[in-house]
Formats: sequence, structure tokens, C-alpha cells
Amino acid sequence: MGICCSRRDSIDGTKFRYVDGRRYHNISNSEYIGANDDEEANRLIRYHEAIKIVWGGLFYSPIEEKLENGAKVIDVGCGAGVWLLDMAQKYPNSYFVGIDFSPMFPTEGLPTNLTFLNYNFLDGAPFNDSYFDFAHLKFMTASFTKVQWKEKVIPELIRITKSGGWIEFMECENVRTNGVAMKRISNGMKKFFEEKDMDCISNGHLPHLLEETNAFSEIRNEKKSITLGKKGGYAGQETLKFYMSGIKSARILMSSYMDIMPEHYDALVEAAFIEADKYDMFSDNFRICCHKL
Repeated sequence: MGICCSRRDSIDGTKFRYVDGRRYHNISNSEYIGANDDEEANRLIRYHEAIKIVWGGLFYSPIEEKLENGAKVIDVGCGAGVWLLDMAQKYPNSYFVGIDFSPMFPTEGLPTNLTFLNYNFLDGAPFNDSYFDFAHLKFMTASFTKVQWKEKVIPELIRITKSGGWIEFMECENVRTNGVAMKRISNGMKKFFEEKDMDCISNGHLPHLLEETNAFSEIRNEKKSITLGKKGGYAGQETLKFYMSGIKSARILMSSYMDIMPEHYDALVEAAFIEADKYDMFSDNFRICCHKL
């Protein structure tokens, strides 16, 4: 793929905190626990390539023709911006905007039809009503609480999307496995997020929240199961690395929450990685797209 854009190297110290050698956000109204440094950006870039293989494309919504002719597109929680870089190159007649409170996206060498904004979506999107033809979100499960999804995120997505436009979500469920170490980590994280009121965005709950709005004429849903590790080929190995590196980045927080020493947590993560080749281990990914009335 070869992304050659340089990344932002000057930061506002009030926006970030540093834990265990990693950089994290320091925003009061966000429960997101992931890192937002260059290591995290590289993790997202690698996983993007794996997900393209799994799904065989960049999106699910039936908007190809509109993109070719010229559409306005927003990616909420754009992360490293790699999805938008691919999209902007593939559809030069369309205009793309990435928004994220973590400035991991490139700031130089961008296509002329792509803009990134360092902005917190929970504060409201800085766009007029009915501005975008297509709104896209990927792996935002751990970014918002149930109340935030219902009262802020979904209403704001509806507000900025045109009538006849599409809103698309890609998310993943908890890892399924018989491996003892991975089960312990996954159960600990599931309980942690439930206590944060962040357990609602799953393949069953998200469509329900969307249906409650009565804002869509159609809601489509599809699911794919990824076999993790060597058994799953390149996509399975990269997906396993994606999960493991994310779990590692939560080392201090989760070891404290699970009431174990960080070194014990490290050993669990290492054991979980090995288990992928001993036990069957799966990640269920799903995509939902909604056609706005």
C-alpha cells in the first residue's frame, strides 16, 4: 500500500497522557481506552489490509455509482485514516472527511479530495444538516457508552446525512475460543466494558438502536467469522495480531481491573497468542448499512 505521508509530531500536552510508554487521550467525556500513538496507527493500517481481504472491498452500502459521480463522505473515528486514503484515491470525484479526537492521521501529502479534522464527535459534528451522502464508522464499540450511542452519536449521524444517503457501521464481537488464557482476558474486558455501560453495541443491539429512530427505510446486516491465527491465513494472522496488540496496550488498566500483576497479565497475553494455533479461535465481524429516509 505504501503510505508516504508524514505524521503530526507536535502535540498539545493537555490532550494526552502517557502510561507504560504509550500515548493515550486525555479527554474527559470519552471512555475510549486505546492508545493513540504511532504504534497504534501502524496496527490500524495492518488490520485495514486484512479486513479488505475478509470483506473483498471497502464498504457494504450500495453507493458505488454515487461515489464515482461525486459524493461527500465522512469517516467518524477515522484513526490512522487509511480507509479514507484508499477511498480518496479510488474515487477522485468524491470529497472525503475524516474526524477523530486522536491525531493519528497524516497531515501532509494528502489527496486534494481528502481532509482530516482533529475533533471530538461527541461535541457535535462541525457540519450543516444533511451534508454527507455517506457516513462510515469502523470498530467504534469501545469508544462510546450506550447512552452516548443512543442520545448523541446516532442522532448526530442522522442529522449530518442527506435524505437518501447511507450510514454504515463495521464492528466485531468478542473472540470465541476454548483457550483458557484468551477466555480469561476476554471475560475480563467484557465485564470492564459492561460496567462502563459499553456492552450494547453488538450485532444484535446496534440494529435495534437504529430501528428505534424510525429514520431509515432499510437496514442491511451481514456477518463474517474470521478464523484467528495461522489457520485463518494472512487475514487470520493479522486479525490475531490486531487483537493481541490492542489487549497489550491496555496492560496497566486491565491488570489493575483484573487484580493481577502486570507481569501476570503479560503472561496471559502470551499464552492467548499461542492458544490460537492449539484451539479454534474466531472473531465475528459484521457490517450494517442504513438507508436514510
